Amino acid sequence: MYLSIDIGTGSLKAALMKGTEYWIDQVPLSLTQEGLRAEQDPSLWLNALCTAVTRLLKRSNIAAEKLEAIALSSHSPSLVPVDKEGEALLPCLTWQDRRALDQAERLNQELGEFFDPSFFEPKILWIKEREPQIYARTKAFLQPKDFVIYHLTGEMTIDRAAARFSRANQVREIDLDKLPRQVNNWDIVGRTSNLSRRFGLVPGIPVVAGGIDAYCEALGAGLVEDGQFGEATGTSTCLSLCLDESKEAKGASAHVIPGRSLYIMPMSVGGGTLKWFLNTFGSDLDFAGIEHEVLQSPPGANGLIFLPYLSGERSPIWDEQAKGVFFGITSSHTRADFLRAVLEGTALATRHSIESLPGGLTPTIVRATGGGSRVDVWNQIKADVTGLPYQQLQITDGALLGGLLLAAFAAEKKPIADLVQENVAVKREFSPQGSSRIYAEIYDTYKKLYPATKELMR
Repeated sequence: MYLSIDIGTGSLKAALMKGTEYWIDQVPLSLTQEGLRAEQDPSLWLNALCTAVTRLLKRSNIAAEKLEAIALSSHSPSLVPVDKEGEALLPCLTWQDRRALDQAERLNQELGEFFDPSFFEPKILWIKEREPQIYARTKAFLQPKDFVIYHLTGEMTIDRAAARFSRANQVREIDLDKLPRQVNNWDIVGRTSNLSRRFGLVPGIPVVAGGIDAYCEALGAGLVEDGQFGEATGTSTCLSLCLDESKEAKGASAHVIPGRSLYIMPMSVGGGTLKWFLNTFGSDLDFAGIEHEVLQSPPGANGLIFLPYLSGERSPIWDEQAKGVFFGITSSHTRADFLRAVLEGTALATRHSIESLPGGLTPTIVRATGGGSRVDVWNQIKADVTGLPYQQLQITDGALLGGLLLAAFAAEKKPIADLVQENVAVKREFSPQGSSRIYAEIYDTYKKLYPATKELMR
């Protein structure tokens, strides 16, 4: 029996697995956003963990003593500075926090490599320069999942995939002794201590390092063989291509499993665009209502095109000042047209990212996970826009499933491919349909919109 914990931007989720049985629980999390600031209170994670674990164990009628391993994942690049007691010295600077603009630009110039304000290194420098007293007291900079791991085990660590993504050890202004020790994603980093009783657990349960949510989602989608490709859509969207680690692909990161790497293309707002639309214009729509509404508008949304840059954009344009745009509005457009345009805009952005893959890297099928993959009409739109079949999986909580697989891998030492074959299944496949030709024409216009409006977005 295994427990997986995923700290997302909007909620903490937890899942129990016993053989082929699964139980999932979810606790909402709040995010503080103002201007470039996007913070989360780490105490929320601990309180939510207590709630989720207690409810899961009660619903499943499983005793905490029966748990064989726990694995964690979380949003990132997000970090929280902690003191020697593991207490947070500041709220967590999440992946959406953009305050380290000056530090990122300086690193770009000094090291001649690309640094986004969301990355670990600019954030650490921002804290050092803006909060020098906090920096001086900091024992370690931890990701959300690693903060929780400390409160479970007393160990301060960073997984190898996140450590390889980070280049903090190349930045001379960052003190190396403030970086936690590196471990493999599949390593058991420690065991639950007596303090874990506050979460409804017991001492002695092995705790696995886990990984960044997008990386665990790739595992949960079954991306373990060279060339397999997936999309995970929650608040953001992350596209991942699995590669044999021996392949040299500039920009590829370590996977959460041995012998594999991932080429990841993170998009700032994926499912967040749909959430924004529903909160603003469609609070009366549920999943079924979304499907019905979208079908009231034809492919192409009657000429309405949407740039989905509601929080800037990462892949493929990497512009924190990018803005969302509706183009082509007329008095005849309806709410259905706007909703379809939002779903099509994110699909067009997905195609744009896929086409930015390095030469020779070309996916043939997309495995879809995350809440966005539950919307059938969205999967069909994405298949039509990209020209690639979209596979909707039985278990859409990819990060949770990836965590469970890592926990099982660490405890059982069973080949990861066997675990994937046993636990990852396709529910339905969406093949490209006739509207692909319509989207090919729209895509040409879509690609011209950002360059044409870029300077106006400043």
